[in-house]
Amino acid sequence: MSRIFKSPYVRMGEKKEIEAHIPVPVVEEHGESKNDDIEQQPSYEEIMRDRMQSLENEIQSRLADANAEAEKIIQEAYENAKQIYQNAKIEGYQEGKTEGYGEGKAEADYLIEEAIQIKQAIQNAKHETTKALEKNLIDLAIETVEKIVHERVEDSYETIIGLIKLGLEKCTYTDSLIIRVSPEDYGYAIAAKNRILALAENIDDIQIKQDAAFKKGNCVIDTVSGSIDSSIETQLTQIKELFRELLESE
Repeated sequence: MSRIFKSPYVRMGEKKEIEAHIPVPVVEEHGESKNDDIEQQPSYEEIMRDRMQSLENEIQSRLADANAEAEKIIQEAYENAKQIYQNAKIEGYQEGKTEGYGEGKAEADYLIEEAIQIKQAIQNAKHETTKALEKNLIDLAIETVEKIVHERVEDSYETIIGLIKLGLEKCTYTDSLIIRVSPEDYGYAIAAKNRILALAENIDDIQIKQDAAFKKGNCVIDTVSGSIDSSIETQLTQIKELFRELLESE
């Protein structure tokens, strides 16, 4: 890894730009490979878990490097300042003057102050880097959740029953309702109508209809007081918003 600062030394009279740059690793997208022997391939969950672990390790490594660099700069500045201070003190004593001592002390104080500013710049860069890496982790987590959920929806018709149940839990003050699902989920929902009725408390009449505009996993329940959207995409959108709010609140 390249050094964050090219040189920690300060020369009096020169304006020094303080910059702390810690590059943020980019999470690369990996396409899905085709292989006839699917069972020997790592699962998507395993691949994403490894990628998340790798990113977390990168965060810790970069923050550790930044801390070490900051401490090194401070230590070198203090050592230089101490040497300047001692030399100026000896020179002033030998010459019987205070001018050399005063100039040396001013230079030492300047060195220390600039080292403190550099350390603060590193701390600020560390904070910005951590926030950026956290966003990468959240994006990766959301991508993983979306992929897994969509795979489950495609693989199991049972998912639609869970979505209907979720919507029914929000239904109040109604004794009849209409459940709209995708054409792909319609047949299974019709076959499970009695089971759905058993899940719905105080509801005597349930109609199940298919909506040609719906994708598999979409589910909307219409009642006299309004509609309840318990679709997979709606749940994922709420999860994304929650993650974003958590990130922005820090």
